[in-house]
Amino acid sequence: MIYQFYVERNSFLHSLDPRVKIVGMLSGILSLMLFNDPKVLIPLFLLILLSGRLLGKLGVGEQLRLLKPLLFIVALTVLIWPLVYKPRFMGLLLGVSFSLRLLGFGLITFQLLMTTKQRELILGFVKLGLPYELGLTLTIALRYIPTLYGIAGTIMDAQRSRGLELDRGNILERIRKTIPILVPLIVASLKTAHELSIALETRAFGAGRRRTFYRDIEMAKRDYVVLMIILTIFALLLYLRFALGFGHIVIYR
Repeated sequence: MIYQFYVERNSFLHSLDPRVKIVGMLSGILSLMLFNDPKVLIPLFLLILLSGRLLGKLGVGEQLRLLKPLLFIVALTVLIWPLVYKPRFMGLLLGVSFSLRLLGFGLITFQLLMTTKQRELILGFVKLGLPYELGLTLTIALRYIPTLYGIAGTIMDAQRSRGLELDRGNILERIRKTIPILVPLIVASLKTAHELSIALETRAFGAGRRRTFYRDIEMAKRDYVVLMIILTIFALLLYLRFALGFGHIVIYR
């Protein structure tokens, strides 16, 4: 079963050219990678969340709910860093920083999926110069995130109905309880990949070298303006990080 996150809304983000949104996603991910100071990453994360609310008409709870599968990894990251890095308070700050990065990556990716249709996403990658096969591969990879999310939710509900209490116990017990989730999730993901390969073969994927598109996309003036704003903001963040050394905590000296 294929799960998709696209939400039909009449918003500014929905109306943008997919190429602009792809460049915005990549710029956002790279921007999060530039910094490791929570004093910078917290405002960046909140800014991404607010942009989805104001520009995409995506509810705050609607966005945060999609990050729920990442909470276990986030908690594990926050707990491990103080154990491996001293002073422990600085390790805690670094754990928070890397957790915010992870949540930011997920949030930006989900916002792209929620505001862009699949065919437009593929067209966006192809128009950016990627071969159609690679564009389709990237799109499938992005779509696989919500697919696994839905499968994991189904498996967790099934295991809860069998008496597995996922929300109780200490951290070691909770890690042990993830095994009944991970094993069927891996099996289901392999099955989904096999079914996808069969579907591509039955549609003669790759039989022709030149492809045509029933629907095409075209950049408008507004798209160029937004693209320039995105690149300008990214250039400013690069300047703050490398020219001024802003927002970076030295981990190893």
